[in-house]
Amino acid sequence: MTAPTPNLAQDLIRIHKVITRAIDVDLNKGIEYLQSGFPTPEIKQGYISYTHCLASVLGAHHTSEDEISFPEFKKVLPSAPYDRLTAEHKEVDIRLAEITQAITDISGDAPERGLKTLVNTLQKIHSVWVSHKQTEEYYFSKQALDAVFPTEKQREISEAAGKHSQDHSEPANWVIPFVLYNLKQPDRDEMAASFPPAIMDELVPKVWKSQWTPMQAFLLD
Repeated sequence: MTAPTPNLAQDLIRIHKVITRAIDVDLNKGIEYLQSGFPTPEIKQGYISYTHCLASVLGAHHTSEDEISFPEFKKVLPSAPYDRLTAEHKEVDIRLAEITQAITDISGDAPERGLKTLVNTLQKIHSVWVSHKQTEEYYFSKQALDAVFPTEKQREISEAAGKHSQDHSEPANWVIPFVLYNLKQPDRDEMAASFPPAIMDELVPKVWKSQWTPMQAFLLD
C-alpha cells in the first residue's frame, strides 16, 4: 500500500476536531450529570475514562507542539504568535491538573464536587481553546506549510509529532479508540492509517474492545 502524502495542516485540523468534540461532549454531559446524576455505573465509568482520555490527548498534543512542531515551524514561519500559543498551552496545562483531581473526586466519595470542578474547568478550557485552535489553523494552514516544507520534511515532522503524542497519551487501549471514534469519516480512516494494522485489525475491535466499551455512549458510531 502506498503511504499517504504527509499533510501537516490536515494532521493539525484532524486532532483539533477530536479535541473540540471531546470538550463539547464532556462539558455537556458533565452539566447533565451534575443536574440528574449518572444513570448507570457503566455510564459513570465510561465518562471517567472519556474525561481521562480528553486530558491525556490534549496535554500530549500541546507538548508535541511545544517540543516538536513549533521549533521547526519557527525556523521558516517566524511571524506566528508562538509566545501567545505557548502561554495558552501552559494555561490549559494548569486546568488539566484540575481535571485529574476532579476525576479522583468523581471516582471516589465526592462525585458532585468533582463534577462541579470538572464543569468549571472545562468551561475555562473551552474559552481558551476556540480561539487557540483557530489561530493555529490560520498560521499553519496547508498553503503556509506547503510553501516552506517539502514533502519529506513534512513526513519527518508528522512522524515525530505523532510518536511523541502517542508516547505521552495513555493508556493506549482507551486513547486510540477515543481518538478514532471522536472523528467522522473520512477523517477516521485517515487517522487509522497512522496506526499499525495490528492495532486496527486486532487490538481495537477485539483485544481492547471490552476495555473501551464503557466510553461508547460518548463516541461516534
